[in-house]
Amino acid sequence: MAGLRDKPDGIWVARRLTPAMAIADRDTVAAGPRTRVRPFTRADVDAWQAWPDYSEKLLVGTSPRRMSPEQRSRWLEDIIQRQRQIPFAVEDESGDMIGRIFLRHVRREERSAVLGIDLHPDYLGQGYGSESLGAFLYHYFDDMAFERMLLSVAAHNIRARRCYESLGFATVGSHWDAHIGPDVSAEASYAPVRHLFRRGPLGLESLFYDMRLEGAGWRTRAS
Repeated sequence: MAGLRDKPDGIWVARRLTPAMAIADRDTVAAGPRTRVRPFTRADVDAWQAWPDYSEKLLVGTSPRRMSPEQRSRWLEDIIQRQRQIPFAVEDESGDMIGRIFLRHVRREERSAVLGIDLHPDYLGQGYGSESLGAFLYHYFDDMAFERMLLSVAAHNIRARRCYESLGFATVGSHWDAHIGPDVSAEASYAPVRHLFRRGPLGLESLFYDMRLEGAGWRTRAS
C-alpha cells in the first residue's frame, strides 16, 4: 500500500505505508496527508447521492444521478457484478467521503483499466484529486500489478487536464462524445470554449482528450 508525504516546496511525493499503518487500517489501499483511499461500499452510494450538484454549468452532467434506495443497491451491484468495475472511495481528514475512483473496462490480460474519478463540489481546486490519485497510482501499479492506465477528459475541463498531466499522463488521441449540459452556442460566456464543441451525430458534442499513463514511465517518475 502507498501513501504520500509533503515536501517543503509543497510537492506531493510517495511513501510506502508501514506494516503498522496497514494493520491499523486494513481497508486503506493508499493515503496522503489529507486523504485516504479505500474500497467503495453501499454506504458510500448514499454519501455520494447527498453531494450537491456542481455549480459550474459545464460540469452539471457529471453531478450524481439521483436514485431511490432500491436503485442505489441495484446500481452498485450492477457496476461490480455485471460491468466488473472496481470502485474506491476517497475520504478526507474527517473521514467524510469526498471522492470516487473507479476502474472501468478492466482488462487483466492487458493489465490495463480506464480511470473514472470525481470529487465533491466543495473540494474541487484544492489539490485533493491530485493527492488521492497520486497515492492511488502506487496501489494500481504496484499492488494491483497493472501496467497501463487510460482515461478520457473533456477538453474544456482544464483543471482536470492539469491534474492528470502533473501525474504523468500524456495525451494520445481525441474523440467527440455527447455533451450533457448547457447549450454553449446560446450564451456569450461560452465563447472561449465554443471551439471545443460541435453539432454532430449525437447532437451537441464535446471534444474529449484520450490520455494514458504507462507503468514504466510512472515508475521512472516515482523513483
